[in-house]
Amino acid sequence: MAAETSSATSSPIKTVVVLVQENRSFDHMLGWFKTLNPEIDGVTGSESNPISTSTQVTFKDTAAHVDPDPDPDHSFRAIYEQVSGKPWDIKNPEIKMNGFAQNAERTKPGLSETVMNGFKPEMVRSSSW
Repeated sequence: MAAETSSATSSPIKTVVVLVQENRSFDHMLGWFKTLNPEIDGVTGSESNPISTSTQVTFKDTAAHVDPDPDPDHSFRAIYEQVSGKPWDIKNPEIKMNGFAQNAERTKPGLSETVMNGFKPEMVRSSSW
């Protein structure tokens, strides 16, 4: 067992959190922290994803809880649709990063609103931070 040592200087850092997630999960949990620190590569509220050629879903800050059911599809074909905006097509791949809402809506009607939503910083921050 290592002996405890005390430092002569106190650090202002009290907590270090390492969060490793996919980009959409980062935006969902921490994207709006850009409002507190502009150096964070977060969201602005201008981000959107199409459900169809006539309907766009804009990223909002109104998430109140994490809805795990259903979780967006993580299969290879679903991921292809999420990043390309079209169903699986091995002969003509293209990456536009515009199929997340479309794929979520196909998984469950209304799920596109969940995947295009994030938490305001005050909903995530702990009073002990």
